[in-house]
Amino acid sequence: PYNMIRATIDGLKQEASPRQVAQRRGKKVADILKKPEAAEAVEA
Repeated sequence: PYNMIRATIDGLKQEASPRQVAQRRGKKVADILKKPEAAEAVEA
């Protein structure tokens, strides 16, 4: 179990923030966080 905990913490540390993802893709943060239109239609 200790290895699983270490792997989980390591993975969480490497996770990129929305700002980092947007910067890497050359987009705005709002574009990254926006829900796709198809998903909104399913929720309604």
